[in-house]
Amino acid sequence: MTKPTRHRKANGLTAWALRRPVTITMCFIALLLLGGAAVRLLPLEMFPGFEIPQITVQVPYQGGSPREVEREITSVLEEALATLSGVKTMRSGSNQEESWIRMDFAWEEAIGNKVVEVRERVDSVRHLLPADVERVLIWQFSSSDMPIMTLRLSSARDLSAAFDLLDKQLKRPLERLEGISRVTLYGVEPMQIQIELDPQQLSARGIDQGWLTNLLQRQNFSRSAGDLRTDNALWQVSQQNEYRDLAQIQQLVLAPNLRLGDIATVRYAQPEQLEGRHLDRSYAVGLDLFKESGANLVEVADRVLPVIDKVRASAQFDGIELFVMDDQAQSVRNSLNELAQAGGIGALLSFAVLLLFIRNPLTTAIIVVSVPLSIAITLGLMYLLGYSLNILSMMGLLLAVGMLIDNAVVVSESVLQQPPEPRQQAVIQGVDGVGLAVLAGTLTTAIVFMPNIFGVKVELTVFLEHVAIAICISLLASLVISRTLLPLLLYRFGHLGQQAQRFESPRYRRLLSWILAHPKLSGLFALLILASTAIPLSQVTGGDDDQGSQERLFINYQLDGRHSLEYTKAMLEQMEQYLYDNQQQFGFNSIYSYYANDDLQTTLLMKDELPMPLPELKQLIADGFPKYAFATPQFGWNGGDDKGMRLHLRGRSTEQLLALAQQVMPLLEQIEGLSDVRSELAGGQQELIVRFNRQRLAQLGLSLQQSAATVATALRGERLRSFRHDASGEMAIRLQWPKSWQQSLQRLSQLPLAKVDGKVITLAQVASIHQQPRLEEIRHFNRQTSVAIGGNVDDRDFNELRNDITQAFDAINWPPGYSYSFAGGFDYQDQSQALMVTNMLLAVVMIYIVMAALFESLLLPTAVISSILFAVTGVFWTFLFTGHSISVMAMIGILVLMGVVVNNGIVLVDQINQRQPPLVELPQAIVDAASSRLRPVLMTVTTTILGLLPLALGDTRIAGGGPSYTPMAVAIIGGLGFSTITSLLLVPYLYLILSRLRQRSLLGLTRVWYWQRAKVPVWLR
Repeated sequence: MTKPTRHRKANGLTAWALRRPVTITMCFIALLLLGGAAVRLLPLEMFPGFEIPQITVQVPYQGGSPREVEREITSVLEEALATLSGVKTMRSGSNQEESWIRMDFAWEEAIGNKVVEVRERVDSVRHLLPADVERVLIWQFSSSDMPIMTLRLSSARDLSAAFDLLDKQLKRPLERLEGISRVTLYGVEPMQIQIELDPQQLSARGIDQGWLTNLLQRQNFSRSAGDLRTDNALWQVSQQNEYRDLAQIQQLVLAPNLRLGDIATVRYAQPEQLEGRHLDRSYAVGLDLFKESGANLVEVADRVLPVIDKVRASAQFDGIELFVMDDQAQSVRNSLNELAQAGGIGALLSFAVLLLFIRNPLTTAIIVVSVPLSIAITLGLMYLLGYSLNILSMMGLLLAVGMLIDNAVVVSESVLQQPPEPRQQAVIQGVDGVGLAVLAGTLTTAIVFMPNIFGVKVELTVFLEHVAIAICISLLASLVISRTLLPLLLYRFGHLGQQAQRFESPRYRRLLSWILAHPKLSGLFALLILASTAIPLSQVTGGDDDQGSQERLFINYQLDGRHSLEYTKAMLEQMEQYLYDNQQQFGFNSIYSYYANDDLQTTLLMKDELPMPLPELKQLIADGFPKYAFATPQFGWNGGDDKGMRLHLRGRSTEQLLALAQQVMPLLEQIEGLSDVRSELAGGQQELIVRFNRQRLAQLGLSLQQSAATVATALRGERLRSFRHDASGEMAIRLQWPKSWQQSLQRLSQLPLAKVDGKVITLAQVASIHQQPRLEEIRHFNRQTSVAIGGNVDDRDFNELRNDITQAFDAINWPPGYSYSFAGGFDYQDQSQALMVTNMLLAVVMIYIVMAALFESLLLPTAVISSILFAVTGVFWTFLFTGHSISVMAMIGILVLMGVVVNNGIVLVDQINQRQPPLVELPQAIVDAASSRLRPVLMTVTTTILGLLPLALGDTRIAGGGPSYTPMAVAIIGGLGFSTITSLLLVPYLYLILSRLRQRSLLGLTRVWYWQRAKVPVWLR
C-alpha cells in the first residue's frame, strides 16, 4: 500500500503573504497612510536643497586703483589660497572698490570644512594686507540663499522718499510671517541727516576740516563709565552724550561765539541716488523675500500673498502698484502641475491599453493599484530619508509611472495563465515562474542610477541623484508589491486559467522561426542594423540644453565708461520708448529696467505665446535698437558663466588683453550660430589723477593726509556716527560739501584746502590734476591675468563651434606670452557628456554582473545586453527624424532607457531557461517561449511609451523656463520602440547562437581532456 504524497509547505515571500492576508493588507494600508502624510510633510521646493561648492573671499577697499588692489590684496590672498586641495577653478577681480576671489571646489568636498580652511589661510596673511583694510568677508552660497519671491513697487509719484511707508507697512509685516527668514528692501533709502559745510565760511574761520570731523565724532557717544557703590546699592553709570535733535547738532560749539550752524547747514535729506529702477516706465522699488531652511515653499508663499493683497487694498498705497516679478512657488506649482498633467494623461493612456489587452476591468484594477501604492510608498520613504519634493524628484516619479506597471503585468500574466486548482499553489507557481525575471528586471533598471547616487559628484549628478532616488525607491516598492499584495489580490479576485488570452501570433512565430533557421543571414542583418547607426551619428549634433528662457528677454547696454545717472536714465527711457512703440509686435507684457552710472539693463516680461520663434524675435528687436554713442545694446547671456560660448584670453597686461578682445570679437561675430558676443570688461574708462606736491605742502605746513581727506569729503562725503533718537529709528549722519564742487574740473581745482597766512590755499596750488585711461577691473583666472569673452550659442554643436573658433584664432598673430582657452559651455558639455558616457558604461557592466549572477551564466546575459546596442541605434535614428540634438537631457533619457530595454530580453531568456530543452529542440522551445511572452512584452512596452508620450509631444520644461523634458522622453520612446522589435527577434537569435557556441566549447574542452588523459601514462594517473 503506497502512502499518499505529502506536499511540502511552500516557503518564500509570496507564500507568507498568502498565509497572512490581514498582516499584508495592514502593512500596505500603513504605508499608504504614510505616503498621504508625507504629501503634507515633505518640504516642497523648486530645486533640492544643497550647498554649492563655491567660496568667495571679499575685501572691501575704497580708493585704491585696480593695479594697487591687485598687487597688495588679491595676489597676497591668491598665493595663500593656492595650496587648498580640491579647488577646480579660482577667479578673482580687483577694482577701486574691492578685491574678490571666487573658488569653485569639487562637489564631493565637505564645503563646511573648506570654509574653515579658507578662513585660516586668510588669517595667516592678514598682517600682509594694507593697514586700512577694515574687514575680510568669507561667504558661501547655498540654494536656500535664493529669494523665493521678488516684488516690484511702481508709482507715478516719487517713491524715493517712501522708505518709512514701505518699511513699516510692507517689509516688517512680511518679516513677521512664519517661514520668512529675511526681507530686503532696495531702491529706496531712509532719510539721513546731512551736515553740508560752507567752504568759504570754513576757510574764513580758519577751521581745519579734519579737526572738525574728529570733533563731530567725539561729541556723539554713549558708553559705560563703570559702577557706583553705596552702602546699600550698586549703580551702573552710563554716559549718554548722543545727539538728540537737529538743534543740538546745529548748536555744537566750535569756538567762542562760533557754532556749527554758522559754517554748515544741518537738515534732514534724502541720500544721493546712485541707482534707479523702472517698471513700465515708472520709478520702481524692489523687495526680496527669503524663506527659512526646511520651510515648505508653497505654504510660505501662501502666507505672503494675503499680506500683499491687504497692502494693495490699503489707502496708503493708493497709486502704488505691487507687481510680483518672481515667484518660485508659482513656478513650482506650474512645473508640478505640468508634470502631473503629463503623468496623469500618460497613466490613463497606459491603463486604457491594459484594459484593451486584458479585457477585464477587475484584473486591470488589480494591476493598476501597484502604481499609486508604489508612489505613496516612495513619498513616505523620501520623507523618512530627508529628501524634499521638488521638480527633479517629480520628474523621477513621472519616469517611473510607465515602469511601475511592468512587474505587475508580468506577474499577473504568469499567475492568470496557471490552472485554477489548487489555487494557492497555482498563484505561488505563477509568481515563482517569473520571479527571477522580475527581480533581474527591477535590479537592472534601478542599478543604472547607482553611479549617479554614489559616483563622482558634479552638478549634473547632484541633480540626477534626486531623480534616481525617486525611480529606485518606486521600482523596489513595485517589486515588493508584485511578490506580496498583488498575488494576494489575484488569489482572492483573479480568474486563473486564462489560456485563451495568449498571443499566438502565427506571423511572429513564422518570422522568428525563419530567423533561427537562417543564422548567417540573420546575423548579417543584425550587423547591418548596428552599422546603420553611423548614418544618424554623423548627422545628429550635440546641443545645449539651456537655450534660454522664453519668459524673459534680457537686454544689456554695454556701456563704455561711467556716466551721470541722468544720462543713463535718458538712454534707458529712449530704449523703453522704442520697445513700447512696438509692444504688440514684440509680444511682451511689461518692462523692468535698472540703471546706474556704469550699468544699464532692461528685462522684457514676455507673453505666454510668442508672436514668432524666439531667435527671429530677438533679431527683429535687435534690428531696431536705438543707436547710442557710448553703448551697444545686446541680449544677455544664457546660463551664467558655465553655459554658452565662453573664452578666456590670458596674458600679462590687461590693456593688451582688452586690445586683443577688440580684435577677436569681430571674428567671433562672423561665426555662424554665435550672437551677442562681448567682453566681460569694457574699455573706454577714464579717471582723474590728483598728485600732491609734497614739497609745496611742507612749505605751507599742510598735511598730505588731511588734504587728501578734504578732497574725499568734498567729492563723496563722510559718514559719521549714527543719530539714534529719531522716531523712525537709527539715522545716518553724513558730512559733505555742496554738490557744485562735484560738477566740473575747474570747480574741483579751486577747492579750498586751508587758510595759511590769511590766504586760501586751493587744490590747484598744491596738486596737479590730469586725465588718463583707467582699467575698470583686473581679472584673474587660475591666478593668470585674463579677460573673458562670451556669447550665446544658437543651435550649434559645441564641437563644431570649437573647431570654427580655433580655425579663426589660429590666423591671429598672438603676442608672446598671450593665449586663449575654452570655458563655459565647452567645459560643461565635455564634462557632462564624459561623465554620462562613463556612467552608461558602468551601468552596462553592472547590468551584466546582475544578470550573470542571477542566471548563473556568463554567455546568456550577452544576448540581453545586445538589446541596449539596438536601443541606442533607435535613439539616434529617432533624433535624426525628429530633428533633436544629443543634449544632456537626451543622455539622461538614454541612461533611463538602458535599464528599461533589458527587461524584455530578461523575460524571454528566463522563459527559455525554464524549459531547459536539449540543443536539438532549442529552436522550437525558443519560438514557444517567445510567443508566450509576446503579450506581456507588448503590454509593458506600450504602457511605458504611452506614459511618456505627453512629455514627448508637449513642451514641459524644468522649472517652467529651463531645459525641456522632450529630448529625454523622445530618447526613451524611440529607443524602447526600436529595441522592442529587435529584442523580440534578435535576442532569441543570439540566445540560440550563444547556446550552440557554449555547447561546442564544452565538446571541445571534453575532447581536449580525453586526449590529454590518453597521452598521460597509466602510472602517472
